[in-house]
Amino acid sequence: MSLIFRFFLALGDIILLHLSFVGAYYIRFYWTPFTRIIPPLKGIPAWHHYQQLFYLTLFLWLLSFLFSGFYKKRFFPALDEFIIVLKGTTFATVLTMAITFLYREAEFSRIVLSIIWGLSSLFIFIWHEAAKTLLRLATVRTKNVLVVGRSKDVNAIKRILKRHGHIRPYFLFEYGDENEIIKYADEKNISEVFTTISSFTTDKLLLLSDMFEKKNVQFKIVPDLLQLRQGEILIDESLGMPVFTIRAVSLAGINFLYKRVFDVIVSLIALSVLFPFLLMIAILIKITSFGSILYMHNRMGYMGKIFKFYKFRTMLKDAEAMLEKIKHLSEREGPVFKMKNDPRITLIGRFLRRFSIDEIPQLINVLQGDMSLVGPRPQVLWETAAYDTWAKRRLRVLPGVTGLWQTSGRASLSYEEMIELDIYYIENWSLGMDLKILFKTLPAIFSKKGSY
Repeated sequence: MSLIFRFFLALGDIILLHLSFVGAYYIRFYWTPFTRIIPPLKGIPAWHHYQQLFYLTLFLWLLSFLFSGFYKKRFFPALDEFIIVLKGTTFATVLTMAITFLYREAEFSRIVLSIIWGLSSLFIFIWHEAAKTLLRLATVRTKNVLVVGRSKDVNAIKRILKRHGHIRPYFLFEYGDENEIIKYADEKNISEVFTTISSFTTDKLLLLSDMFEKKNVQFKIVPDLLQLRQGEILIDESLGMPVFTIRAVSLAGINFLYKRVFDVIVSLIALSVLFPFLLMIAILIKITSFGSILYMHNRMGYMGKIFKFYKFRTMLKDAEAMLEKIKHLSEREGPVFKMKNDPRITLIGRFLRRFSIDEIPQLINVLQGDMSLVGPRPQVLWETAAYDTWAKRRLRVLPGVTGLWQTSGRASLSYEEMIELDIYYIENWSLGMDLKILFKTLPAIFSKKGSY
């Protein structure tokens, strides 16, 4: 992490800290949903007192950030970064509260200071993650990678490499001898080569490895376990030979707690801010078609638990009965029904679906603990009956309002691609990944790709 980058990181922290002061002051004294619950009994103090407090304590905040490890030379995983931010903002908030006891010109609201703590923690953490992502995107160079082998053997590698923006993959499925492979790699300026154990004989693999090593090209052999992978693959050599163990990866323990706290905080804020807009949508649904405002349906969630799933109603009242008549018109392979011009969708429903507004009531499911903000989509009961063992692994985590495949093409993806992206999310979950998916959700919604 360069000195210039750390300077801009600190500058962003200062701006967001000031925004937290402004936001906390507004929420406490002027935001109606809050003031109705906790009215300011002592009146509304002048803003300039809080502005002065910001300038008085700015040095203490920056000092707290510095000693907490905000501006160290190396990057941290998202969870560690969140803990560092929380430690810095908590210590700074305590110091600020202590300063307010010595400041005699005004009496400061402890509620405002608490909101400052919450907002600054959230804003600064998101800023740090976004800044790191932007830096990586700016500095990571695209590299040419060759995937060689029989088509059916290397498909899993092909799908995974295509998800990485800094990799330009080339595929060689038909070839003669090893010299032809080397020649192709030279023509495309390849820096890494991937293949599977089953694509070549052991002697041929050793020969290719030796030839690529002489050209300073990394030759990587992927075990066939990749096709069977259901979690983290551990290698144990304690018996004098490599033994593979597949360990299921799930969101449990402290990881589940972090994710749950994040879900509840964000859902509460979102529902509070969007309440007037949601009320308007509810009225439009009611006056434009017969039926209830919300669509409630049984879905299968974590470990097969059945729960009541909420959406704004976007279809005609008898949509379920009509489904049996049009199931054969589904435009997607697999058990999931998708149809671009579904005749059951209402006029307002088409608009709500276009921008995924119909999904917002699922924030209630999040607060109830049946769903998470990010995860595989809740499963329709009749669809799960057709799932194989691989697809059922999606039930190992809470279903989400949005997910990895929703930001990777939405309904335009094939059924198999949806499953693969969900499994990838389950096996590689991190709080940073959740944030990236949430950031990508809005652009995906406003893109017309796969939106029906």
